[in-house]
Order: sequence, then structure tokens, then C-alpha cells
Amino acid sequence: MLNKLKGKYVFFDLDGTLSEYRFNDHVSGNNNWGGQTFKELFFGNGFVNNRPLKTMVEFIQKLDLDKVYVLGAITTNHEINEKNIWLEKYYPFIKKENVIFVANASLNLKLVAIKEYQKKLNIKNEDIVFVDDTHAIIREIEEAGYTAYHITSFVK
Repeated sequence: MLNKLKGKYVFFDLDGTLSEYRFNDHVSGNNNWGGQTFKELFFGNGFVNNRPLKTMVEFIQKLDLDKVYVLGAITTNHEINEKNIWLEKYYPFIKKENVIFVANASLNLKLVAIKEYQKKLNIKNEDIVFVDDTHAIIREIEEAGYTAYHITSFVK
């Protein structure tokens, strides 16, 4: 996999890709916020305590770090702060300016972000790779002409 990503601009999803997908030790609940209660979502520490995926920590350090991006989804401003703290702790080698958050996990918003960064960086489709844990998002990214991988492609 390392050879496939060498020299590429790689956009990594955060929840479920760089970290385990759990919030306050649960995966889901009876709401639309990944199992978090409204109070947890706005004031809790549901993300800060997530475990990093060590395979990804080790793998990303072998890439060209100038070309490594985080493309995560957030629901609240509080979540941005939590995720930035978490990234600083477990992925301090990823540049802060390469961390991108979209307003939600919408398929379109991640694709729009990738296209905007493609314009900004003046790079071709074949120089971009996206890694996520959601099949629908991966499928949409691939249909737009980019290379995309599911997180399981990185499991040792």
C-alpha cells in the first residue's frame, strides 16, 4: 500500500479511519449524532478519549507529510476543538494547516473539499487518494475519478 500512495496527496477521514469509531464507549444510539446525547455532543469529551488506530499512525509517518491531509466531519464547534486536541496528541506530525473539517459527513461535502484542494494545489485526479470507512463516500469519490480506499486496505 505504501508504494501505491507514494508521492500522492492523501486525504484521510478521521472517525473510524484514524481513530476507532466510538463515543463515550458506544458506537450508536437512538439519535443522529453517532450515539452521543445532545449534552455530550455540545459539552462532552466523547471524541478526545478515542483510541488511535496504531496501524494508521505508523503508516502515515512513512508518507510525505506535506501531502497528508485529514478530511473529517464535525457537527459542532466543540467537536472541532476535541478533534484538534486528539490529532495533536496522536498525530502531531500532521500539519495543522492540512486538517480540514466539513459540516457533516455528507458525501458531497467531502468530494467538494477534495475538488477545492485539487484546484488550490493544482494537481491531477490521479495524484489524489482518499481513505475512509464509509462505502458510500468511497464509491462517490471513485465515481468522481479519484482513487479511494477503505480503511480495511491498511489492516495488517
